Amino acid sequence: MTTHYPVIDKRTISMRWGDMDAVGHLNNTYYFRYLEQVRIEWLNSLGYGIDPEGIGPVLANTACTFRKQLTYPATLDITIELEKLGNSSLKLRHHFYRQDDPGTVYASAEVLLVWVDYKAEKSVAIPDPIREAIQRALPAA
Repeated sequence: MTTHYPVIDKRTISMRWGDMDAVGHLNNTYYFRYLEQVRIEWLNSLGYGIDPEGIGPVLANTACTFRKQLTYPATLDITIELEKLGNSSLKLRHHFYRQDDPGTVYASAEVLLVWVDYKAEKSVAIPDPIREAIQRALPAA
């Protein structure tokens, strides 16, 4: 069973021929690369790109469940869903959909991000502008 949480953003990625493995479907490592890319794009859109001299997220945990193989060519929509917004941590869920088959979940993933001061190597609070952007993106209750 696939659990869905409130969608706070959705990003699109075009699968490349070289992203496939020897048996002709998306290599399992690329799911994680795609997830990283959609999160980086999302953070950049909020004005919070990765700055090694400042604060930002580090990946604390991630997992992916592969439900149906993805084959080239495909344009994918990948959701960013909020599971939990903590003081310094953010737990997200993701779902992979083909644009030509939008009703089918091809993979589901989860990620735990922790905001840190990169130089001090200590956790810090998620910046208020990110917290506010997440709150604005949530569906009205």
